[in-house]
Amino acid sequence: MKKSLIALSVVSLLLHTPVPLEARKDAGAGITQASVKGHLEFLAGDALNGRGSGTRDEWIAASYIASQLRRWGLDPLGDDGGYVQQVDIERSEAAAPPVLSYGSARLTHGKEMVVQSLAAARVSGPLQKFQPGVATRPGAVLLLPDPRPQGLGQAAAGAALMLVAETSQTRALFDTARLPSTPAQLKGGAAPARAGTIVLSKAAHEALSALAEGTSITLATELKPAQVSHTWNAIGRLTGRDKRRSAEVILLTAHLDHLGNRPPRPGAPAGDTIFNGADDDASGSVAVLELAEALAKGRRPKRTIIFSWFGSEEAGGYGATYFLEHPPVPLEAMVANLEFEMIGRPDSAVPPHTLWLTGYERSDLGPRLAKRGARLVQDPHPAENFFMRSDNIQLARRGVVAQTVSSFGLHQEYHQPSDEVRLVDFAHMTDAIRSMLDPVKWLANSDFRPAWKAGMKP
Repeated sequence: MKKSLIALSVVSLLLHTPVPLEARKDAGAGITQASVKGHLEFLAGDALNGRGSGTRDEWIAASYIASQLRRWGLDPLGDDGGYVQQVDIERSEAAAPPVLSYGSARLTHGKEMVVQSLAAARVSGPLQKFQPGVATRPGAVLLLPDPRPQGLGQAAAGAALMLVAETSQTRALFDTARLPSTPAQLKGGAAPARAGTIVLSKAAHEALSALAEGTSITLATELKPAQVSHTWNAIGRLTGRDKRRSAEVILLTAHLDHLGNRPPRPGAPAGDTIFNGADDDASGSVAVLELAEALAKGRRPKRTIIFSWFGSEEAGGYGATYFLEHPPVPLEAMVANLEFEMIGRPDSAVPPHTLWLTGYERSDLGPRLAKRGARLVQDPHPAENFFMRSDNIQLARRGVVAQTVSSFGLHQEYHQPSDEVRLVDFAHMTDAIRSMLDPVKWLANSDFRPAWKAGMKP
């Protein structure tokens, strides 16, 4: 009896003693369809109401992710010893309808015009009429012809205001015009440099078209005191085991927000108002969760890995902006960033079981990962400019080799209420996440430091 009790005690001790991370077996087999589906059903289910940027639902999503990181023993990098990071955002609403003036003429918001975006309380500049191929003078008020020209983006760079004529689609704005607000910005941060946009009535557009080039145009209003709102990031760290290499960081990221609950866009089926964002980007968020668990339960890598889920990507990238302004490590310590976005469905433009990397041709990161087994190819949709359309671009512009892993096949559910869990291909998604585990492990254990190719750094 005594020997039996001793044996039971030993077994009990073994069962309850934590196994060191370095001694654990590879956990890649734990990336299962059941696990993937469990995370996705919560994050993209109706209960989270579409995880709208800066909403309580987004906060709940960040808290859910934080609870998983706590379970797996990652180091917390959020507020107050936790994994959630609150980001303060401020914006100011106009106190009265803005007025556009030139000479003795005055156009009022909601009557002769609608201010769609308000850059500041007062904006003034010389009138410039758009001409194809002619650069916009810095600070000009750019008057666009009717109809609005194609390829405007580059030509409008540097404008203080953009004036556009009403269309049959924008005419409704005049009946529902609300007081505009300045662009949201991080509290205490610099205001973003962007042009305000004004929709002119047909008559107002004709009157401005008749003015001479260089006529002084002013938009003015009064602003209410700034209102503060919030968005949330979730962030944790797996510290590298090598004393020298642990100062080098691999960053795995996704954005956790989507579009929330709102009326569907014109042409969308009536009834469903929840933009679930199952593919965009609950799928990427789950990918980073699964990789975090597998890496935490496997042998600790030599380099440090930071996992971050950014808030308010859909509303302007405020979570990623905050991360860059308050980085947990110096940016030069970040070896590479892999963002995961929209991997919930296969892309017919590439072979089966294949992912693509935005900006594949810009650096040597994608080719080197592919040699290590990553099923990564070049983005087959270059016209969509996806490299510039995810949070990775903010890090890339600061020098970090940062690119996005995806398999988005331009499906019609993009930014629609129909982007739901029922349409996710879980076999594809699970296989996609598994396929990236060993290449990420290699990157986190190697001496390789990716670099931009000549002339390709954004």
